Amino acid sequence: MSNDDAGTDNPESKRDPEAEDTTAADSTTPDSSVADDKTAELGKSDAAPRAAGDRDAAAETAAAAKKTANAEPTAAKGGFGAVPLVAAFVAGILLVAAVTAVVVFYLQATDRGDKLDAQVDATKAACEYGRLISTYDPDTIDDYLKKVDAASTGEWKETFGKLGQDLKGVVVDAKAKSSTYDMQCGFQSGDKDKATVLVVIGQTTTNVNIAAAGKPPSRVELVVVAGLEKDGDKWLVNKFDLPILKQLGNN
Repeated sequence: MSNDDAGTDNPESKRDPEAEDTTAADSTTPDSSVADDKTAELGKSDAAPRAAGDRDAAAETAAAAKKTANAEPTAAKGGFGAVPLVAAFVAGILLVAAVTAVVVFYLQATDRGDKLDAQVDATKAACEYGRLISTYDPDTIDDYLKKVDAASTGEWKETFGKLGQDLKGVVVDAKAKSSTYDMQCGFQSGDKDKATVLVVIGQTTTNVNIAAAGKPPSRVELVVVAGLEKDGDKWLVNKFDLPILKQLGNN
């Protein structure tokens, strides 16, 4: 067999190298296209969750904005809001209660102070009256009767007015003199208008018979319950039972 026959019978020996390269290149093209398609699909699959997430975030933002918009009119309608209003209301109640307590305390303190002042003044007036009615002598008996009458009131004033002239007669005839060496007064009961005071009088007396006998003046202690009542800014005595006046009344 000749060399020409051999070349004709072997088709592979006649293949063009450039054709083989083109075929190889064409065989790789489908793989590249598939890769590109997968990349595109992956891109789409990644983009889908991101788009959904963006939509959810936008929805939440819109919901929050709507909630805020709905809350603002409520606050505006309620002024400072419910909580501040309640706090202001409670604060107002506490303020009123505090002011009321202060006023009540002030009134109680004032009333208590007035009563204490009344006790002191009534007790002082009772002592002054005890000294006044227990101090007399024949030379000043008329002035004595006027002063006692001016410091008396009520039924006691009327009683003393009736017995005054009898007392004057006794004092003048017996040349009786009286003074005080001690005076103790204690508040018993009462208020701003009336009072009862216990009066203990240490009294010294003398008369013509005692002097004639050369005896010293007698000393006695008298216990009298004095009743007083307020007349304007003065305390007047409406009860004062001295033993000597009782004796005159029984005569």
